[in-house]
Amino acid sequence: MLIILPLVAVALVAGALRYWQAQTLSQTLYDDALKVVAHVVAREVIITQGDVVTDALLNSLVGVLGDPIFYNVSAADGRILAGYTDMPDDIIPADRQSSDPYFFNFIYNDRPVRAVLLREFIADPFFDGWTTVLVWQTTTQRRALSMTILKQALVTLALVLVTAAATVWVGITQGVRPLIDLREAVSLRSPSELGPIRRIVPNEVRPLVQTMNSLFSRLQAELHRRNTFISNAAHQIRNPVAAIRAQAEAALSTKDANQREARLLDLHEAASDLSRLSQQLLSLEAADHSTMTNVQPLDFTQLVADMARKTAPAALKQGVDIHLNAPEQGLTVTGNDILLREAIENLLDNSLRYGAVNGGELNLTLHRDNQRAMLFVEDDGPGIPKAASELVFERFVRLPQTSKKGQAESGCGLGLAIVRSIAAAHGGTCYVRNKEQGCCIVLALPLAGDSNVRES
Repeated sequence: MLIILPLVAVALVAGALRYWQAQTLSQTLYDDALKVVAHVVAREVIITQGDVVTDALLNSLVGVLGDPIFYNVSAADGRILAGYTDMPDDIIPADRQSSDPYFFNFIYNDRPVRAVLLREFIADPFFDGWTTVLVWQTTTQRRALSMTILKQALVTLALVLVTAAATVWVGITQGVRPLIDLREAVSLRSPSELGPIRRIVPNEVRPLVQTMNSLFSRLQAELHRRNTFISNAAHQIRNPVAAIRAQAEAALSTKDANQREARLLDLHEAASDLSRLSQQLLSLEAADHSTMTNVQPLDFTQLVADMARKTAPAALKQGVDIHLNAPEQGLTVTGNDILLREAIENLLDNSLRYGAVNGGELNLTLHRDNQRAMLFVEDDGPGIPKAASELVFERFVRLPQTSKKGQAESGCGLGLAIVRSIAAAHGGTCYVRNKEQGCCIVLALPLAGDSNVRES
């Protein structure tokens, strides 16, 4: 329809233009014939010395032109020499002195007519010099000729329009057939079918299919990641929930007050682990899909200092001293305040939970490296094997660790994965720096003005 309508509009414009051309052509042809008639009348009057033009000649002229012909011949002094005398007054301009043919329209006997005025100098006493010849004719045949030309043009345009519409329709139908087949193939797919489209399509559509295949591939990878995440999260949550249930049943069944208190303490610890796991799962999801809309310049040194003060009570309870070494000039980064605090908190919690299990020191070092702010979190604990320096950033991965009580250290294996995801969202990175004793984890972020923060 969007193609047919412009064709119709063009046809209408062409028809109007053709009608104007037909009128112009008809008028030109009939004006030329009318001028010839005026000359014939003038010659006839001259020959007959003012006698009336014979009926035979008029009938012959009318037979050629199709419309009745009227004439008037007058001498220079205004005497009517021959012809009709009932023409309207003042139809001839008083200042008309040129010998060139003059065409004009007027109403004669309530009918529109076309007239031509000729002035000729005749050296004869009877005509007395300049003689005026006026010939007019009704316009019925002129209009008929214009309509005939218009009808022929409209028929031709209609045929062209129908042919063009049919050709366009067939061309479009055949051209979009691959798209229709593609649409049907996509509509028949199940919601879980995200494999690439392998149909043969025209070259013009191939980029669209490639883009769709790329989208399907990304969706498939995202769904796989989400399914894996949900499966792992469900597995991780199952153990704390089972422990809470077991501790609650034990607390309800025991009659000894001391045992009940011990069970309640175990229950509180299991609930805290579940709460921590839930919080980290939410943090990891937020970091992975953060649109980073609430970004602003932040004093990274101040953020680290705030989180160190927040962690200090827990560190003192474990007998761990926290030391912060920072340059005098602040390090400004562009990012999300909440996410960056979460990343720093996870780094400190990781070091207190796995690195400083038997007391010792936790050193936080800040410095500038070219266009990056570097945070080094070092402890003097057992460290991370070089072979596992990348493995620890995987989700739900925990290396064998023991607390100072000799028990397996609790945790869900999400802390460092969250830190790396948040760092990547801010255009930075997180990695393990090898050292002989203890562990050093580095968080590197671009300084403000050189940020590659991931935006939506």
